[in-house]
Amino acid sequence: MASYDLAPVFHGDYMISYPAPVTLRPPSEGGAVTPAKVNPTRSKPSRSPPTIQYMPSDILYYIFKMGMDNENASGKFSIRVSQVCSHWRSVALQCPLLWTKVHISSARARELMISGGEILPWALAFAERSASCPLDIKLVLKRVEIMPMEMQDIFLMHVHLIISTAVDFLARVHDRVRSLDVVTDFKEVTFLMSYKVIPRGLPLLESWTIKFGGNPGTGFNSPGHSAFHIYPDFDASGQRGRSPYEAEQRTIGDLLPRLCNLQMSQVVANWGAWRFAGLTSLTIGHVHESQRPTMRQLRAILTTNSSSLESLELQGCLPVQPLIGFRPLQLPKLGTLRIGYFEQDEALRFLPHIEVPVLKSLRLCDISIALRRHERRPTYEASQPSRVMYPGYDSSKLLHELYTNRSSLLAKLESLELIHLRLYHVPDGYRLDRPYDQLQTHRVCAIRFLLGMPSLKSLTLIGPDVGFLDGLNEPVATTGDSESSDCVYFFPGFQLATLRIIDAEYDDLVDFLLNRADQVHSPTAPIAVELPVFDRLEFTLEAGMIPLFKMECYECDHGRGKVDIHAFAKQMACSIYREEDFNPFTPYLQRVGNVL
Repeated sequence: MASYDLAPVFHGDYMISYPAPVTLRPPSEGGAVTPAKVNPTRSKPSRSPPTIQYMPSDILYYIFKMGMDNENASGKFSIRVSQVCSHWRSVALQCPLLWTKVHISSARARELMISGGEILPWALAFAERSASCPLDIKLVLKRVEIMPMEMQDIFLMHVHLIISTAVDFLARVHDRVRSLDVVTDFKEVTFLMSYKVIPRGLPLLESWTIKFGGNPGTGFNSPGHSAFHIYPDFDASGQRGRSPYEAEQRTIGDLLPRLCNLQMSQVVANWGAWRFAGLTSLTIGHVHESQRPTMRQLRAILTTNSSSLESLELQGCLPVQPLIGFRPLQLPKLGTLRIGYFEQDEALRFLPHIEVPVLKSLRLCDISIALRRHERRPTYEASQPSRVMYPGYDSSKLLHELYTNRSSLLAKLESLELIHLRLYHVPDGYRLDRPYDQLQTHRVCAIRFLLGMPSLKSLTLIGPDVGFLDGLNEPVATTGDSESSDCVYFFPGFQLATLRIIDAEYDDLVDFLLNRADQVHSPTAPIAVELPVFDRLEFTLEAGMIPLFKMECYECDHGRGKVDIHAFAKQMACSIYREEDFNPFTPYLQRVGNVL
């Protein structure tokens, strides 16, 4: 008998049955309360099955389905509910939708090496129990570093066995795969899929994610992918594994007709043979500069998907060489754009090639600074906060270009994320005019950039430059002479509803909070201007900085009385995060707690 057919380990007879509740009767005519009668025979625990045993199967199925929808792709929930009792197992086995999330991991190699058995027993069981329902498959096929040297060779043999079997499993259920998530550090995975799976076709596939390696913050050397190779991992044409003499020559679009979401990270494709079309979401991330698509190839990729593309993310893969003499591509549906660059010139070369009239969300990331801050963390002394400078990396020219020559790109933005952008230098052609001539130089570029987005509602700053934090607290004159009494002032970002400050230098964050609190009580403008109140303000702290933060922001009076840092936000949250879980490329953190 296979392990997944074991008898239930729990049964209703082992669950406690409580006595019936005692009821109170209404008062009698004499006003006394008559105590309720208790049936002595019901005072002992009953051996009858609990109420949940009689719950209708359709209600149980609905509960199971909600539980499955709230878990990740591991499929453990379905296994667990099927092993609670015989009734639950019967219901679970009769619900094919509970078995549609298939998770295959190379961690199985350790158990396979010790005890043998079937290679992928759960994958086969899930495929059978899900009947003909579409499948959501996740493959995590990675090396395990913690392994004695004498065991490495035999362990890798079992990992390769799992990889080969997993690809064969995909080929077996190719007509049922709805989503495919592949995380691996073995190049043979995508190579085998190109030859064994893609030629069969994936008619139901809607979403495909391929991530090579681990967190790009580790083992990722500037200016790109550390593992150089010429042969592409991923076949974007769909011609591998097929005979040139086939009567029907189908493209990759014919083989994957429903694919709309494609994400590739640290994966090299044959960019010149790209045949994917009709994508609504496209992500290309972290490719060595010698293996990135050229500007002409990238334009061809975007042109093929121009009428459907709604989300585009290009991280560490922008072309190195410019291409001039071409009109901008119209991307009429693109609402989300995320760009990551090692040097701001990469983004400056790319942005003139696209027109995005309905852009609502923009993310800009300086990957070089993100990597260096990530590398700095293990040696960072939390008890000695200090500002670290990266003078070799700057984004001021990029922001200056956006708010001067690409104002239409910013005009309709509602959400903006800036990841480790620094503003060290004054851009060429920059001219101090009124009212910006009254501001400190490091704030001007940030303020002018923020003023170019009148529809902005949400701003996320990760590892922010101090110019953005100071600029948000700097009242700016709009009309009249800044020294006259009729001058009108306002604060940059006055329209913001949500502000998130993540991974800021400690001193910069505290200065921002205290200076903004000061503005509530003693505005610096000649004529009092109302400080805008955020609907939500969220910031993060490292766990070691919390005692110092509480002392500076809640206990010390700084010679000006107690400061209320809650006066400029309707909701305020401070989250702490674990260092090992921090990813410098994303604003989404694993919340550990709120110290406010």
